[in-house]
Amino acid sequence: MTKPRTAGDERLPHLVGHFDRALEQLSHARPFAKHMYQARVFELALRLLEIDGGLERLATRAAEFDAAGVFYGGDWLHPERLDPTLVRNALCGTDPFYRGLEVLNQLRMVAIARGEASHESLDAGRARAYLEQVVALNVELLFPESSEATRGADRGTAEIADGVRALFEHVVHALGGSGIVRAIVDEVERILQQRPILVHRPVAMVDTIQRGLSLMDDEALVDGLRERAETLITARSGASERARHAEDLDAYRQTLRDLAPDALLAEARAFGQAVRRTGLTSPQHAVLMRHIRDSDNSLLIAEALALDNVGRESLSAYGALVRRLIDVAIHSVTAQSLLGLAGLLERGTLFFPPVAPGLWRLVDLEIQPATAEALQRELGGDAPPPAIGLLTAGVLSVLGQPLGVGQGDNPTCQSARAISLWAQVDPGFLLEMITWAARDDEMDMHFEGALIESHNLSTSLIEQLHTELDAVSLILVPHLDRIYMEMGRRCSGRGEDHHRWVNPEFHGWWVHRGFAIAVQVSSGAVVDFAHFIRLFHAAYHAYFNGGRWMVYPQPAGIAATNAQGTFLGWHAVSIQRVALDADGIMRVYFYNPNNDGGQDWGDGVVTSTHGNGEFAGEASLPFEQFASRLYVFHYNQRELGDLDAVPSEAVDRIVDMARLSWARAFPWHDIVRG
Repeated sequence: MTKPRTAGDERLPHLVGHFDRALEQLSHARPFAKHMYQARVFELALRLLEIDGGLERLATRAAEFDAAGVFYGGDWLHPERLDPTLVRNALCGTDPFYRGLEVLNQLRMVAIARGEASHESLDAGRARAYLEQVVALNVELLFPESSEATRGADRGTAEIADGVRALFEHVVHALGGSGIVRAIVDEVERILQQRPILVHRPVAMVDTIQRGLSLMDDEALVDGLRERAETLITARSGASERARHAEDLDAYRQTLRDLAPDALLAEARAFGQAVRRTGLTSPQHAVLMRHIRDSDNSLLIAEALALDNVGRESLSAYGALVRRLIDVAIHSVTAQSLLGLAGLLERGTLFFPPVAPGLWRLVDLEIQPATAEALQRELGGDAPPPAIGLLTAGVLSVLGQPLGVGQGDNPTCQSARAISLWAQVDPGFLLEMITWAARDDEMDMHFEGALIESHNLSTSLIEQLHTELDAVSLILVPHLDRIYMEMGRRCSGRGEDHHRWVNPEFHGWWVHRGFAIAVQVSSGAVVDFAHFIRLFHAAYHAYFNGGRWMVYPQPAGIAATNAQGTFLGWHAVSIQRVALDADGIMRVYFYNPNNDGGQDWGDGVVTSTHGNGEFAGEASLPFEQFASRLYVFHYNQRELGDLDAVPSEAVDRIVDMARLSWARAFPWHDIVRG
C-alpha cells in the first residue's frame, strides 16, 4: 500500500505539541464550553494527517479522546449508534470540523477494537465489525482509481484523498487483511442477493477482493473465504478457464469458433451457473451470447442463461425475438443485462400480449438525437454501442429485474417506484412510455380526465439529475418527475394529502382507492394512529382481513428513520406482499427504490433482504415493525376485515414504536372511539 503524503518532517514535533496542548485544553474545559475547543483539535488532527508520521502520533493518543471530550455534544458521543454508511460524507465533505471529527472517531474505534481503549457502550467485537463495514463500504477510497476527476482535482482535494487513504490503510493494518476481505465479500454478496440493475459498486469491490487475495496466504482465508471470493472473481472475469486465459475478447471470440459442440455446451453451462450463483456477468458472457445467438440449438441459449422451465418455454415460443434482442442489446458493456433477459423469460413477461410487439418495435426505434447522445455518454463506456442497444439492454434489465430499479442520488422515489410497478403489472404500458420518451422526448398522462404533457412543464423535484441510473430511468425520470409534480399541484387546496388522488392516476388502475394517512395535512399532527394501525391490519394482515392475500403490489409511504430512529423524511415504497415466513411470522415484503433494502431504521427495526423468504429485490420486516414506520397506504374498501378484531396489545406495541421513533418529531392527537 502507498504511504502518505508530504515528506516531513520537521513540522511533526511542532504540530504534535500543538495538538497535545489543544487536547489538554479541551480536557480541562467545562462541558458547556467544550465545543469552543473541539474545532482546534480537529484542525490540528487534519494537519497531522497530511504529513508522514502524523497519523501514527494521533493513533497513540486515541485512548484519551473520549475522556477529553473530543466527541462531546453530538452523535459521536454514542459510538454504538454510529452508522457506517455516513462515514464517507464526513471524511470526504468540505467541512473540516466533521472531517477531523470522523478521523479521530475512526482512530478511537481502532483503539477499542484492539483493546487499547474502552467504552462503556461498545466492546471490541462491535468496534471491529463497525470498522470492517466502513472499509467494505468505502473500498474505492482505499484503492482509488485514476480518472479524469482525480487527475483534475485541486491540491486541497488531493491532500484530503491522500489523508483518507492513509487512514483506511491504518485501519486495515490494525484489523488484519482477512477481516477486511471477509467484510467486503459479505457486503458484495449482500448487495448482489438483491439483484440490482446497476452493479458498479459491487464490481469495484470484487476488483478490490481480487487485489486483496493476491497479498494473503491461505492460512488467513479460513472458513471458505477464498472459495467465496473466487466465486465472485470468476463470475466477473470469465466463468470458464478458456475465458479467463484468453488474452482479450477477440481471442476469446476466436476460441469459441474453434470449439466442438459438446465443449460449447459446457462453456454455456459454466456461464449460466456463474451468473445465477452470483448475479454478476462478464464481458466474455456477452461474447458467448453473441456467438450462439444464431445457433439452431436453443439449448445453448437456455444453458447460457440457466433458464428454468418457464424460461425455456418462453424461449421456445419467442426464439426469433430473443435472438434479435441479443443481437441489438448484448455487448460487452451491457453484459449485465443478460441477467435481465433471463428474468424476462422466466417471469413469462413475453406472454403478456403487448410485450412482444412492443419489443419488436423498440429494437427498430429511431431515438431522438439528444437522448441517444445522453445514453452513449452515460452508459456506453469508451467505445459505446448504438444508443438503441443501450436502451434495449436497459429495458431487458427493468422488465427482468423490476425490483432492481433504483432512484440513485435523486429525490425521485415516486418515479422509480412507478417504473418498478409498471414493469411488474403493466409492462406494455411501460414500453409505450419508453417509446414516447426515447423517440419524441415527450410523455403524457391523464389526471382526472385532463391531459398532462411533460414538454409543457418545468417544475420538478430534480434540480440536477444525477445520472448514475439504468437506461430506462435515465430517459423516463425527468418526464415522470415533472408530471408527478403537476398532478400534485392540481390537488393543492383540497385540504388532504395529494397522494390520495395522485397515486392511482400516476401508477395505475390497480392501485386501491381506499386511502389512509396517519398525519393530518393541515396541522402536521399524528392523528388517531391506533385507528390507522387497526385499518392496516384489517386491509393487509391475513389473520384479520378474512384470509385474503394481496393480488397487486400497492404504493405506500413510510416515515424514513436513521439508526437512531430519528425522522428523516417521507419515502415512497411499494408493498409487494404480506406472508408468513418459515418461522410462522407474518412479514411485509416491500420494494424500496433507494437502491438498498438492507437498512437500520432504529430501535431494533432492521430490514432484511434475505434469509426470511424474500424474493430478490425485496426487503422485509415483521408486520408490526413495518406498521410502526408506515404513514400512508391504499386499501380495497370492498375487502376490509373487522377492525375491532385486531388485538389492542398489538396496536399498543406499534403505537409505542412509532412514538419512540419518527413520531416524536410531531404533535400527537389520540381519538377515543365509543
